[in-house]
Amino acid sequence: MSDNSASASAQQTFLTAAQTRFTARHLRIALLLLGVLAGSWLTLTVVEAESLVPAIWPACGLAAGLLLTSPRHLHPSLTAAVFVLMLVAFLLQGYDWAVAVGFSASSTAAAWVVRAQLVRGLEGRRAALLDQGDVSRLIGAIAVGSAVAGIGSGLTIAVTGDGVPWLGALGAFGASAAALMVLLPLFLETLTFEPLAGRRERVMQGVLTLGTTFAVFASTNAPLVIFAVMPMFAWHAFRGTLREATVLLTLTGIIGTGLTMLQIGPIFALGTRYGLEPELANGVLQLFLVDCGLILMPLSVMVTQQRMSAARADTERETLRRLVQSATGTAIIATGNTGRIVLFNPGAEAMLGYVSEEVIGQLPDAFHPADELRRQASRLRALPNFSDICRASVAAGERNQLWRFRRKDGEERTMRMTLTAVPGERGELTGYLATAEDVTEREDAQRALLLTLEHQRTAVERLRELERVKGDFVSTVSHELRTPITSIIGYTELLGDGAVGELTLSQQEIVDRVDRNGRRLLLLVEDLLTLSQIEASALKIEPVVTDVRTVVTKAHEAITPTLADRALEVSVLVPTQPVVHHGDPVQLERMLVNLLTNAVKFTPDGGRVELQLRALSENTEIVISDTGMGIPEDEQSKLFTRFFRSSTATERAIQGTGLGLTIVKAIVALHGGRIDVQSAHQRGTTVTVSLPRQQDMAEVSRATG
Repeated sequence: MSDNSASASAQQTFLTAAQTRFTARHLRIALLLLGVLAGSWLTLTVVEAESLVPAIWPACGLAAGLLLTSPRHLHPSLTAAVFVLMLVAFLLQGYDWAVAVGFSASSTAAAWVVRAQLVRGLEGRRAALLDQGDVSRLIGAIAVGSAVAGIGSGLTIAVTGDGVPWLGALGAFGASAAALMVLLPLFLETLTFEPLAGRRERVMQGVLTLGTTFAVFASTNAPLVIFAVMPMFAWHAFRGTLREATVLLTLTGIIGTGLTMLQIGPIFALGTRYGLEPELANGVLQLFLVDCGLILMPLSVMVTQQRMSAARADTERETLRRLVQSATGTAIIATGNTGRIVLFNPGAEAMLGYVSEEVIGQLPDAFHPADELRRQASRLRALPNFSDICRASVAAGERNQLWRFRRKDGEERTMRMTLTAVPGERGELTGYLATAEDVTEREDAQRALLLTLEHQRTAVERLRELERVKGDFVSTVSHELRTPITSIIGYTELLGDGAVGELTLSQQEIVDRVDRNGRRLLLLVEDLLTLSQIEASALKIEPVVTDVRTVVTKAHEAITPTLADRALEVSVLVPTQPVVHHGDPVQLERMLVNLLTNAVKFTPDGGRVELQLRALSENTEIVISDTGMGIPEDEQSKLFTRFFRSSTATERAIQGTGLGLTIVKAIVALHGGRIDVQSAHQRGTTVTVSLPRQQDMAEVSRATG
């Protein structure tokens, strides 16, 4: 229950947070739409009939900010809403339909174009003001959007005939540029960094900026005094934050516009004093706001970037210092442009026995035996001093080398040292950095290991040579024994056939015994020769299209004489249809004879031996099972090891050489098959030979006739 309650609580928390975000988003959209309507309507209250576009500066900036901060799927409906709200504002101020539609469409299009320019290539990321590239992108987008607003307004006036087109275009361009320059930074992601000025200083400077703005815009006699506010925004760029400065600039624009709407201040006085058109008079206010933005944004972004870079450099420098000081397992030694030591970390102190104060300003040559410097210098063809060796090593591109160091107490240690050139600000060489790790014990252990491996390699080669000599000996002896044994068997056959006279019963028994033992000896010789071929990878097969039933029959006939005095039930099960296989019939018969001989030898009288041939779709299976004494489980992994004999065979003195299954496995492998043995002590044994069927159907047809 507790897990379910926790899950339900987490789900409820997630839903509540999502609902809060949804509500906040829609509230922000509603407020911005209201701002578009209010900004359009309020600033149009000072528009005279003959002057169509003097000061509609907030609406376009709010509309662009709305589109930048709203979900993409809402853009069509929000764009339509902005157009309608601006249209309503124009109509409420007495504009006819054609002019109202043209001006509203121009301002809405300008906001849409600015948004499109700012998000182009961002792949779903929010538009930002993080570096000089973003500043350039913003200025370019403002210029394009303002041009769209100016061209649209100029065309509207030209078509309707109400006013001067170029004045209308100029007024719309300036109003849009001022609105976008002042308000858009509020909707962009900006760099956040602790300002240089404290809170009190920033508040005082903000009050001073707004107070100065109010003062200069309340005066009607000195229009150019308004530009005295600009340097204050340079201060905010250096000492404050871009977000705070943008808010101040917005308030400055509101103060200037508000006082002008009240028909006071230098901007209002320009029109009456010099007889300027309202578009031109208000253009001074718009130019003032644009100039303030152009001062504020690049400076603020540049200063913040520089401060962040400096902070990162300080952090990296401090991190590097801590790493150097904490690297107690690595010696770090740096030399200056004179070749003398300028850095000696605690790791170097621990490894070499010196303290930093003893070696700073000294040459590092004292850390190495003289013969070591000569050895390194000879290898690199340099002078035998540390500086020249470093120069030659870096020029040769060597990353690290083994060096012998001498500690303060005189003990010599082996270290693996890496040398790196340290460049200056202009790329010039200012010194070298050496990092070293004590590998004395490791190198000693490696030398001992290499010596041991060399001894083992020599021993393995000797064993291989002994194995080769043994194989040659077995092969030679087997060949030499085959001829006399064959001769002995031949003579016993002559004696048995009465070629030299009839034998008595006793003589016949002796001759039979000699014949049996001779044949056993001949089989042993044949097995030894086969084993030599297997070990030399010289055993070959001569595959032909063969009916495996014939092989099974011949193998059964071959062991029949051994069953004459045994009480065993031996059965052979073969399919009625030919079992055609591509294999060597001689080697397959030999394999089956060995397996059947084992089954007969290890099955006591009264038992049963069965040979079954199965023709499967992809394999030919030969299964030989018996009810004999079986094989102990712990000995089954050694069955195919040469000369291995089970404990059961040894205890009961059952004859054999331990080579039969080794030869069987080799024959099966040459046919691409596998052999599996399942056995249990005193519960019999089942041997399954599986041979893949790779047969040519045309040959099969000819073979089966």
